[in-house]
Amino acid sequence: MMTTGDLRPDEAADPAEFVDLLRHLKDRSRLTFRQLEQHAVAAGDVLARSTAADVLRRSTLPRPEVLAAFVRACGAGDQVDEWLRARDRLAAGAYAAPAAPATAPTPSGASAGDVLTGGPDEARSRWFARPAPLATLLAVAVLAAFGAWFLWPDDDEQRTAEKPAATSTATPGASASAGGNGTPPASGRSRIRPARAPQLCISEGRDRSGGYDDPVAVQRPCAGATPPETYLVPVTDDLYFVKWDHPVNGVGCLTVRREDPGRYLIEPWDKCSTDSGAQLFRFEPTGAVPNAYRLRPADSDLCVGIRDDAGEVPAEAAAEPCTGQPDQEFLVDPVPEG
Repeated sequence: MMTTGDLRPDEAADPAEFVDLLRHLKDRSRLTFRQLEQHAVAAGDVLARSTAADVLRRSTLPRPEVLAAFVRACGAGDQVDEWLRARDRLAAGAYAAPAAPATAPTPSGASAGDVLTGGPDEARSRWFARPAPLATLLAVAVLAAFGAWFLWPDDDEQRTAEKPAATSTATPGASASAGGNGTPPASGRSRIRPARAPQLCISEGRDRSGGYDDPVAVQRPCAGATPPETYLVPVTDDLYFVKWDHPVNGVGCLTVRREDPGRYLIEPWDKCSTDSGAQLFRFEPTGAVPNAYRLRPADSDLCVGIRDDAGEVPAEAAAEPCTGQPDQEFLVDPVPEG
């Protein structure tokens, strides 16, 4: 196990210096942000790549549970208490001589808000139930080289969910156009774009780490982001299903994955349930522009965000601790039919 060596968090003069020591800790670990996330998962922690990057971009103190997960992921698990004591001293405004060491509380790997509860049966029906035959995979490889859509084998049994109505229906409390400040988005066929990279759209892709094989939500150039088509289907005044409709694979409700591998990634399930908080999303207007929203899974305190660099293609969308940062803000627009 790596130790902090001559890194002395207890001697940090202020939060900015403390964060600088964390940068040195990561540099010594020689790990990428993706590897830090993987190490955190192995230790039972929650540390999204975007969260780890935000910790080092700022000059403010990270939350205790994030700090503990970060230090453990860097391989300095035996030093967690030392880092937590130093953080607590700085949080109390003690920017002078360090206080006498105190017994630090044992940090949990994740806050209560990071735990997703409820949802459909674990043995859910996958959007794509059968592996593609070799001929199809070869065709996919050729098409992918030219930026074409990934093709998948036909399976009539997959299309058990009802296709969303082609025309928009009135959403309670919403106008027929894109939602304005303080109003929910319109229902029907829609386009969801990361606010920091509006040329990209949320669409189907794969986990870049290779740790999870099934289709998940990623950001892709909007010009090649369909199929599937995206539909917002209102369930209550402020909760929606986000449904994908693919001409071959059928309809699937986007669902926050709750177990490894792929924990907190967002994937389509062909069984949609109003009892599943992992499938219901709240669209909170941010006020930045009329169609800007923060997406919140109904059964947690998490927010949907884009992992890693907001401009990277195809970076995954995932549920992660809310930060209020632009990488967790999305533009939601209705798409005219026809």
